[in-house]
Amino acid sequence: MNFSRRLHWLMAATCVLMLGLGNQSLFAQDSLPADILGAQDELTTPQKATVDTYVDAHVVRLQSSNPQEVALGRSLLAEPFGLGKSPTFISYYSDAIAQRVSPLLVPEGPLMTRLNIAIVSAKLSGQSLVMVLKAGADDPSPAVRYWIAKAVGTAAKNKRLSKQEQQDVLDVMAARLKAEDSSLVLEQVMLAISEIDLPEAIEKVLEGLDARVGFHKQNPEARYKPVHGGMQQLWSKLIALRSDGKNVDKEQKELARIAFRYYALIAEQMEAGIENPDEDEADAIKQDKASMAGICGRVMDDITRQVARITPPQMVDPNNAAELKVSVDRWRGILKAPPFNFTDEQLAIGE
Repeated sequence: MNFSRRLHWLMAATCVLMLGLGNQSLFAQDSLPADILGAQDELTTPQKATVDTYVDAHVVRLQSSNPQEVALGRSLLAEPFGLGKSPTFISYYSDAIAQRVSPLLVPEGPLMTRLNIAIVSAKLSGQSLVMVLKAGADDPSPAVRYWIAKAVGTAAKNKRLSKQEQQDVLDVMAARLKAEDSSLVLEQVMLAISEIDLPEAIEKVLEGLDARVGFHKQNPEARYKPVHGGMQQLWSKLIALRSDGKNVDKEQKELARIAFRYYALIAEQMEAGIENPDEDEADAIKQDKASMAGICGRVMDDITRQVARITPPQMVDPNNAAELKVSVDRWRGILKAPPFNFTDEQLAIGE
């Protein structure tokens, strides 16, 4: 082997060795020092560099084609959020993750990378979560949108968002509510909005529930589970607010009106029957409708007792189309009378 060829071989071997050492160095750090995790003061420059290296290493793992590497990266990114970590550390760490993963939430990026980033976002809070939400809320994949919406709901429920940050995520989620075409994602969006502690959040969920009646009118075999979850969550929230001495009569009356529209529509659909040729599927659709009719009946019953101070009609079997039809007429009469005073037009199912 002449000197020139040996030199080329040596340079190539050196490059391979350096790459190997570089990867070893990058992935060797699978935990962060205790002094960083518990830091009470602003992190020092070397501490920040240590955190950045850790985040860089495991974000690279999220982008791997090896499922084991991806799972490990996801696990190690989540691990430092455990109990006992200082707010100072969590703030810097969350921001470091958000800054690195947000640019990866692009439609042309690998789906598995985007999905794993969405799952990791459940640990984020504050502006870090807002950053990821804005980057991925309109992702073409329903799975990514699902996990990001779920992350928002978790953060709102656990009080990890300031008032301004709640407003920021509400604006994004409200736009998603109007555009969402996946029933599973829609449910998570409604649940997330319901957890936001702003008056406008209640209005947005009411608007979303009301608008969805038309969709179910046009799609009689569509499942009601997404709106069932949103209605249940909002109903519980209004009960809690009322228990705290808040006047939510207006919101409760509106929820009763919307519940009636679903109730009347389901009665109409149950009377028409289920046309699906698959017997098991037809039975599942019927049970889904009965479940939705059941919660609508309970919502109207509860609100009538609280707001109108009158005894509502006797609850009926939501599986019985004939009973539902009679019950609809009784409820219409109650909701048209004081203190509700809704008109036939306001109670109509619509086209």
